[in-house]
Amino acid sequence: DTATGTVPFVPAHCGGWPFLDDEHAPKKLLTAVACARLARRDGPRLSPSPEELAAVLEPGEALRIRSLDLPRPLPTGSLTVQQRAAIPTTVELIARLIPSWAALLQALPLTYLPMPAGRSSISASCFAWPQHILLADAAFDDPAVLAEQTLHETFHQWLYLCEELTPLQQPGCTQRVTLPSGTSGRSPAELLGAAHVTSGLARLWPLLDVPAHVRDRRLAHLTAYIRGCRDLITDNRPYFTADGHALADRILEATP
Repeated sequence: DTATGTVPFVPAHCGGWPFLDDEHAPKKLLTAVACARLARRDGPRLSPSPEELAAVLEPGEALRIRSLDLPRPLPTGSLTVQQRAAIPTTVELIARLIPSWAALLQALPLTYLPMPAGRSSISASCFAWPQHILLADAAFDDPAVLAEQTLHETFHQWLYLCEELTPLQQPGCTQRVTLPSGTSGRSPAELLGAAHVTSGLARLWPLLDVPAHVRDRRLAHLTAYIRGCRDLITDNRPYFTADGHALADRILEATP
């Protein structure tokens, strides 16, 4: 019932999971999310106009609506002109390499911001900042690195959309996970997000124009990471919702 912001079982309604299923219908997911956002902002309603739906899919309004329930200050600043120009070129490259992802890469409006000084991450995003991505200067040092980081955070943004409609972990879950990278304090839902991203990067890297030894090294790392995620997913099954289990199953099907 999109009038009340409730949309059960995202995969069944949208042709599968973003990036994992080529039959996934991005417009259906975006419409459901827009209806849920309108309901959260204005209360239950019927038949919103296309203009109203588009308005709540703009990053600024998406952030404002999220802050009604989850206020968290967003870092400020702007990327350089050269950095801003590099992003659409990178998105176009990924879409050429994997045409079935083109609609996902182009359908969701995203705002890119610089990583705040002092942060060690090369890129970041979070559920509290829908449709906003942070990129460090180092992300722009190499085209392959920028492709990876752009895709990495875009994966997160699409899974956050799913989580606006359906939780991936049990309500009130306090379980915390250390990811294969050594990053600690992550939730079971974030574990699924990390595995989801890694499945996509493993599909991208064989197609990038990089030296063979660079490609092989990165693919070996990604293979080890996803195998570590598989073990963690098994251990954390009790904390997933039905949709969390469905996503976990689909990730395991899609990865070695």
